[in-house]
Amino acid sequence: MRFNLQLFLTYIVRMFSLYLLISLNLVCLTFAAKSDDLITSLPGLSNFPSFKQYSGYLDATSTKHLHYWFVESQNNPATDPVVLWLNGGPGCSSLDGLLSENGPLHVNNDGETLYANPYSWNKIANVLYLESPAGVGYSYDDNNDVKTTDDEVSLHNYNALVDFFKKFPEFVKNPFFVSGESYGGIYLPTLSVRIMQGSSNINFQGMAVGNGLSSNALNDESLVFFAYYHGLFGKVLWDRLGVDCCNGTITKENCKFGNPVGDCADDVAEVFQYVYNCGLNEYALYLDCASNIDIGNGKRYMFDMNNVFRSLKPKLRASVLSQKIMVKPTSRLGVVPPCINATAQTNYLNKASVRQALHVKEGLPTWAVCSDAVGASYQRLYDDMYSQYHQLLKHPNFRILVYNGDTDMACNFLGDQWFVDGLKLTSTMSHRPWYVEGQVAGFAQQFGNLTYTTIRGAGHMVPQWAPSYAYSMFEKFVLDKPFTN
Repeated sequence: MRFNLQLFLTYIVRMFSLYLLISLNLVCLTFAAKSDDLITSLPGLSNFPSFKQYSGYLDATSTKHLHYWFVESQNNPATDPVVLWLNGGPGCSSLDGLLSENGPLHVNNDGETLYANPYSWNKIANVLYLESPAGVGYSYDDNNDVKTTDDEVSLHNYNALVDFFKKFPEFVKNPFFVSGESYGGIYLPTLSVRIMQGSSNINFQGMAVGNGLSSNALNDESLVFFAYYHGLFGKVLWDRLGVDCCNGTITKENCKFGNPVGDCADDVAEVFQYVYNCGLNEYALYLDCASNIDIGNGKRYMFDMNNVFRSLKPKLRASVLSQKIMVKPTSRLGVVPPCINATAQTNYLNKASVRQALHVKEGLPTWAVCSDAVGASYQRLYDDMYSQYHQLLKHPNFRILVYNGDTDMACNFLGDQWFVDGLKLTSTMSHRPWYVEGQVAGFAQQFGNLTYTTIRGAGHMVPQWAPSYAYSMFEKFVLDKPFTN
C-alpha cells in the first residue's frame, strides 16, 4: 500500500484543529461558569468594591452542591494566598464568618445595608467562604439528604476544593491555607489530611484553627479550672471538687471533671450552673449577652454548646444545658440569654434581591445561621485530633496555627493549650507576648512549624471581637512572619 503524504498531512491538520476546538470549548465553558458566578451588585452597598467577588456552587458529589462566596484579594490576587474559611457547628454557615467576622463586607444592624470591614482578611489574601455540609445555609442536596459524618464532610469539602480550582485554575499555584473556628477544630485537620493524601495539585501550605474543639475531654476538663481561676465560683466548692473528683489533689491528671460520678457529678453540675446558667456570655466572659431573642439569635450558641460535656450522663447533661437561669433574670437577659445576635445577617441574606445577587438556587429554604436538620443527624467520629495533627506535622514545610480568644468558655484556651502540650513537641520559642500598635495582643509559643497563641480579651469569634489583633495574627501566619522579634 502506497503512503499518501498529502492525506496524512490533511489528517494531522484536521486532528489538530479538532483538538484546538475542544480545548477552546472547555476554556469557554470554564470561563462561562466562573463569569456566571461573578457578583456585579449587592443590595445595601453604596460603593461597590473594586476587587472581584463570586458566588455560586461547587460540586461535592453528584447530588451535593456547596454554596460558596469567594472574595479576591485587595492586594495582588494573582500571587496572594488563597484561604478557605469554615465556621463550625457542626451545621453552621461560613457566611456568618464573612458578614460578621473577617470578610470585607459586614451587615449593619438594620439588616439592610453593608459597610466595609477595615480588618478584612482579603486585604492580603483571596478568601473562599464555603457553606458546608450540604443543608447548611444555601448549600443543598438534590435528594434532601443532609445526614453526614466527620469523614464524609472532609471528603465533600475536598471535592468542593477540587471543583473550585477547576473553576478558578489561575489560583491553583497560589499558596493555599485552610482556616476556621469552633467545630472547625474537627473539620480542618480531617480535611487537611485528606488534601495531603489526595492527588490534586493544590499548593497546600498551612492550617489555622481558632477556638477549636481539638479534644472533647480536654475542653471539658479545662473549663472547671478556667471557671475557678476567673472567679466564677468560690473556694468552698473548689475544695469539695478536690475531694470528690481529684483524690484530694487538684491537677489536670488527677481530676475527672469530664466524666463525673456520684458526689463529683453533683459538684460539677454546680459549677455548670455558674458557667452556663447564671446569665454569663459563654462565648466571651466579659461581654454582655445580646438583649433580644429574635430570628437567628441563639442558633449558633445552641450548636456550639452541644459540643461541651458530651460524656455526661444524658439526664445530667440535659439539666445542665437547659438554660434555666439560676437567678431572677432581668429584662435584658430574658429567659434564655443567647449571647450573640445573628439577626442582621439572617435578615440580609433572606432578602430576595440578595439571593438573586448571590445566584442562589431558586426554591431553597430561608437561610439560617445554623441548620437544625444537619445538626440533629450529624455523626461525630472523633474524640480528639491527635492522629491528624501528628500526620500533618510529618510534612516539614506545613505550618499550623492554633489560636484562642482567652475569654471564651465554649472552647476555652486552656483546653487547646493542653492539647498542644499533649502533642509533645519541642519548643522553639518560649511563651511570650506579641504586640499590635504597642499593645499586648496575645501570648504565643512556637513548636517548630506549629504556633500556639492566645488573643487577649477576645472570645469565641476572634475576628469579630478583636479584629485588629486577628488581622495581625492572620498576616503573620500566611506571610510566615514571626510573632515576636
